[in-house]
Amino acid sequence: MQSQQYWIGIDLHTHVMQACVLDEAGERCLEKRYRGSSLEEGRDVVRDLAEQFPGAHIAVEAVGTNRWFVRACRECGLQVTVVHAGHLGLKQSGRKTDRRDAYELARRHRLGDIERNARSYHPTELEYGWRQLLRQRHNLVQERTSLITRVRAMLRAHRTDQPKGDIYGPRNLKKVKAIRLENTDEQVVFEVLLSALEMIHGSIVALDHRIAEFVHKHPRVAPLLAIPYVGPITAGTLVSELGDVHRFRNAKAVASYAGLVPRVQQSADQAHNGRLVRHGNRELRYVLGEWAVQLLSRHPIAKAWAAPRLSRMPKNKVRVALARKLLVGVWHTLRTGEVFSLERCLATA
Repeated sequence: MQSQQYWIGIDLHTHVMQACVLDEAGERCLEKRYRGSSLEEGRDVVRDLAEQFPGAHIAVEAVGTNRWFVRACRECGLQVTVVHAGHLGLKQSGRKTDRRDAYELARRHRLGDIERNARSYHPTELEYGWRQLLRQRHNLVQERTSLITRVRAMLRAHRTDQPKGDIYGPRNLKKVKAIRLENTDEQVVFEVLLSALEMIHGSIVALDHRIAEFVHKHPRVAPLLAIPYVGPITAGTLVSELGDVHRFRNAKAVASYAGLVPRVQQSADQAHNGRLVRHGNRELRYVLGEWAVQLLSRHPIAKAWAAPRLSRMPKNKVRVALARKLLVGVWHTLRTGEVFSLERCLATA
């Protein structure tokens, strides 16, 4: 005899969890609001739901706080689906509450709408850790650049000679530390900025060592290192951010995931393509843009491909078009195992 099936919608927050449970007929079996901020309290809630509704199908929004929840549900034997809430249009009715959101998640999951239209990819533990490693390195590099700009601005204000090259290098950093500003308050700020710069640079170096160790051991990353102007950071970001490449239906889907598609407004026989969409993976766009810049300035094949386009298009549009082609080429390489070819990617062979 087949057991009863249940669908659970969870509206998850940091300290609050709203749950709604529907049975096979769509009737509400449970509506409850749980409170608690510790990990053990959250796991107790998941275990309680698993005991009352064994084998239930759970839908939870794709938020930054759901990592522990998905792991706890899988440990208890519950089937979890991570939902892209924006595709469900929960805010369009004008009545958005935690109770209604949890009910809509359960109802749409029971009807199959989430599986068809709003399912979100949940990275594995390895992919998640790899993403965090590369994303935090990117953030630290941006902070380092900001600190360098402020240090150089203070030196320019006093017409002090600045070292050539990177300030955070051991030799140049020693020279800059020896500089003394006339204003004592400015000197304190100057020393604090240099200390922060030295600490952040050391953290970046430590992350670089970890990334280099992982990249050369990862079977999917190693083939990308043979592509022109692709280093460990670019290759690692492409692999970790794309995740399971087989989840994309076609090249348009992978380009949309990265946000490398234009906005489209169409009515009758008129259609207008505007700027790039706002959604999309920012890390992918960043590394692809940097990669495209390197190719356009140095690689002969990319320069030959871009030459006729630069005569009729702005340079940034050509860069975005190249970034999209590179992404599709990498996706095809990771999906099929074929060797990446820039000539085939740009259709110049």
